[in-house]
Amino acid sequence: MSLHQTFTKSKEFDGPLIMDGGMATELQSTHGKNLSTDLYSSEYLYKDPNAIRNVHLSYFRAGADICLTCSYQAWVAGFIKNGFSEDQAKELMLRSIQLASEARDTFWSEYLSNNDSINNNSKKRIKPLIALSIGPYGATLANGSEYTGDYGTISDEELREFHESRLRVYRSEFSRVDFIAFETVPSLHEAKIICQVLSNMEKDESLPPCWISFSCKDGTRISHGELIVKCVEAICSSKANSLVFGIGVNCTNPKFIAQLIQKIRQTLDLFNDNKWVLCYPNGGNEWDPVTNDWDINSGVSADVFAEYARKWVKNDSKVAVGGCCKTTPEYIEKIRNQIFE
Repeated sequence: MSLHQTFTKSKEFDGPLIMDGGMATELQSTHGKNLSTDLYSSEYLYKDPNAIRNVHLSYFRAGADICLTCSYQAWVAGFIKNGFSEDQAKELMLRSIQLASEARDTFWSEYLSNNDSINNNSKKRIKPLIALSIGPYGATLANGSEYTGDYGTISDEELREFHESRLRVYRSEFSRVDFIAFETVPSLHEAKIICQVLSNMEKDESLPPCWISFSCKDGTRISHGELIVKCVEAICSSKANSLVFGIGVNCTNPKFIAQLIQKIRQTLDLFNDNKWVLCYPNGGNEWDPVTNDWDINSGVSADVFAEYARKWVKNDSKVAVGGCCKTTPEYIEKIRNQIFE
């Protein structure tokens, strides 16, 4: 049985499962890292890999069952632009998987030797799972367009090659990840391109199960303006549908999540499709395009966020919940305690 079949059918993986929180903003706030370059958090794959490993470890200790690799903006052309060779760029991209794997192994060893001091609730932990983070094309432009989907004149062929080229780099390490996460997708068009890329890989048995997660502007529409239900319909109708085990929402204000989850699940039901729903919104902070940073005067507390999360997962065994930008290990710990108390 493939991992895809195991995850979607096995009782061992009945949810809810807990995801991690923000990587980049945690590097910034806890480790004092500067995120002003176009590589964003990927810059620290070479500048300070230990910091990335430690962020992963902090989320596992807080209760995360799933972590995302620090590869959201990582792509060969971006590293080359910053002075690296093509081979060095590929090595750094693969390092993101290595760091997550090392942190997971460290945590699991700790947990098995003394789970009472690490797992502070009654739900037995599963060995954490690793998702390879693949950000949208807009994330590499460093202009906030992953929240608009306005990519200018890029052709469909160029957009396909962007996603295909990253997967080609990571393919040698597919066996070390449990999922591929196409996340913060802002437009229906890019989601369709991703489905085309996946359908071309349908016969590749090394391909891990995938999820596609959208950034949304309100309770019904994704960032570019299309209805979330149209996005779900497009995925379920695509040739790649069998490869996509989950559909989600991330880097979205938490106040919109309940309605978005409802729309996603209702549409999946119309297709008789029992996909997982993944929700990992940001901390409620507003992005300031002038300062190119998050507004610290907005956002919700960890306690409020966790209370939201408890409602998001109610009566749904195929759901994973966590956080994105500006959420921290404290948020993840409180989510786990709130859900499994």
